[in-house]
Amino acid sequence: MKKWFKRIFGRVEDGTLPSRPSAAEIERKGTAETSQTVARTQHAYSSDQPICSKIEDRFNRWGFARRIADMLASRKDASSIVIGLYGPWGDGKTSTLRLMEVAFQDHAHVVVVRFNPWLFQSEEQLLRGFFATLAEALGKSLPTLKEKIGKILKNYGSLLSFTSISVEGFGEALSTVEMDQLRTRIESILAEGGKRVVVLIDDIDRLDRAETQAIFKLVKLSASFNHTSYVLVFDDEIVAAAIGEKYGQGGFEAGRAFLEKIIQVPLHLPPPDEIALRQMTFEGVDAVLTQSGITLTQELIDAFVRHFVDGIEPQLHTPRHAKLYVNALTFALPLLKGEAHPVDLMLIEGIRIFYPKLYSAIRDNPEYFLKPGGNGHQQHEAHRQKVAAIIDKALEGIGVPDKGQVRARLLEVLFPRLSNMGYGPDWDKRWEREQRVCSDKYFKRYFTYSVPPGDVSDIEVSQFLEEIAAMSPADADGVLKAFAVRSAIPQLIRKLRNRENEIDATAAHPLALAIARNGMLVPRERAMLMSDWTFKQAAILLAHLLKRVATEEAREALADTVIKMAQPLPFGIECLRWIHHDKKEPEEERTLSSAAEEKISGTLAERIGEQAAESPLYQTFGRDAPWLYWFWNKQDGGEAVATHLRTRFEANPNEVDSFLDTFVGEAWGMESGLPHRADFDRGNYDAVERLIDPGFLMANLKRRYGAELDAPEFHHGSETPLARRIAHQFAYIHLKVHEEKARPEPKGPDLA
Repeated sequence: MKKWFKRIFGRVEDGTLPSRPSAAEIERKGTAETSQTVARTQHAYSSDQPICSKIEDRFNRWGFARRIADMLASRKDASSIVIGLYGPWGDGKTSTLRLMEVAFQDHAHVVVVRFNPWLFQSEEQLLRGFFATLAEALGKSLPTLKEKIGKILKNYGSLLSFTSISVEGFGEALSTVEMDQLRTRIESILAEGGKRVVVLIDDIDRLDRAETQAIFKLVKLSASFNHTSYVLVFDDEIVAAAIGEKYGQGGFEAGRAFLEKIIQVPLHLPPPDEIALRQMTFEGVDAVLTQSGITLTQELIDAFVRHFVDGIEPQLHTPRHAKLYVNALTFALPLLKGEAHPVDLMLIEGIRIFYPKLYSAIRDNPEYFLKPGGNGHQQHEAHRQKVAAIIDKALEGIGVPDKGQVRARLLEVLFPRLSNMGYGPDWDKRWEREQRVCSDKYFKRYFTYSVPPGDVSDIEVSQFLEEIAAMSPADADGVLKAFAVRSAIPQLIRKLRNRENEIDATAAHPLALAIARNGMLVPRERAMLMSDWTFKQAAILLAHLLKRVATEEAREALADTVIKMAQPLPFGIECLRWIHHDKKEPEEERTLSSAAEEKISGTLAERIGEQAAESPLYQTFGRDAPWLYWFWNKQDGGEAVATHLRTRFEANPNEVDSFLDTFVGEAWGMESGLPHRADFDRGNYDAVERLIDPGFLMANLKRRYGAELDAPEFHHGSETPLARRIAHQFAYIHLKVHEEKARPEPKGPDLA
């Protein structure tokens, strides 16, 4: 047992383990440390095989088994006796039976007969098989009488017919002279040889109903031999239900009454010691973590132990449960190593094994476990009631002693928003960084054991960051293009932003350059509230990567290179926007000096001017053109942009339509949720006026559209062609602006 387990196990046992940490405390303590150097190994699953020696006994069953064996071996009464050893599945009944066999080795006069009813498919085969097994065992114990014993038992078995003997007719069938004689001869052989036969029959509760009924017929027919004892091992509730349909009044109680007629000594297997069962489980968990190359911090160990004991252990009743849980971890942990929070994964797997309906409810209703309960009180209350109903239904009928404890000490740990703590949006980012199951970005991983399509592996991101410093620019570009091919750039940018404070300078420098070179790969989402989310996040990431560079000189050199190569030009402006120091922020948070900012701004303005000389920005960059013109105009002082536009429009009058079109964005229907072209409004007019004289544009439009612009209408409908609609809206606003300027300013009060 590892030191960490011994330390924690002792603290749990003596009650000194700290109280359950809050979600905030867990968040501050950090996530698991994972070893990247452990070699891949073949993961061994815990065997469900029973133990075969007292050395393997972990639950103090040896004393119990030996007491039964000693009692049967030392009985003075020659009459037959039937012992029933009861216990639920997985409780260790078969192991106890094996230990009993070991104990019988100290009693040479006992002939142990193990009979497996699973090997026989019909009642007749079951009957003949039983007496053949009995004959073989007695033949080995009394070799000189082997043939004689075999013949007698074969004849005895042949006289029995399950198909002709009814329950009511058992006594009459066994009273025949021939069967009495055969039974007497067997009893005489056993008495003369000083032998006592003990028949062990296991797994009766695994048979189907007909087979279960048949095995009890067999016991009732054959249990009248003197010097013979039976130990029948099964779950008494399952067997009583199986045989109750056929005997008495039917049902469970009838089955129980029938068992009482056959079983003379009912014994219940003592439950395993809680501490020993916990120890077995934790040792298995420790082995799986070691095999998987996962190392937990002390804080995570404390968290797992506390939440397991509080939420999972109340359902941990048998050794088989422990083995099932350990095997589940053996499967899940290696698959999601580095891709999920290890403690969350171990607890979710505990829910899968011990609360299967609850596991399904969580998997199928993520919106109720991940999201808050709406904005209004009524919505919140409806959400709360729905969650409570889902949890209560999932925990019905499985003997949960305290549903409130399961919710408070297990579910609210995994899904904090189930509580009333009021976790805000900032927590989503924290949970995502920690790879928590309560993050909607990671939830599916816990239930599919994989990184969902369209998502990005955390291990893949880590590998990219580790290797980028040694990559050539072409190789780095290739990696980014591979992410783009699978539409994974948004996920990559989001994950890099989550890690940006951990990226060192050796990786930050080449990563910033790679992002700048490949800005054209960054998608620009169309949405009502979050347009261009990834585009903006990529620029923010690049600006923050500059801060990871240690010296001011190196940062300024990198920023200059980034602005010179950033593609496309709008991405360069977006990057500069986040590099620029806002006067509202503290001076110590500045990325570049004022001089360096001015220099790279001039560099970008030069690039924009060079691009405009090759082709008009409104033709090349569409709705990004106003932004580019504004920046160029701001850096130049206002002359170059106006001259450039006048020259273009004088040579190509119709291009005014294309120019104005770039100022009209998209609007979204409140009911339909669909985008459509917006109107040219006063804000657009003011933006145009800062670049070129609106009168010049108005004269251009009137030459082409004629007298209809003398009394322009502010058309809203889609029936009007877009260019004509924009021309009318521009003209309408132009007239209104002139009217405003023509009005005399109101005079103030005469204070003389």
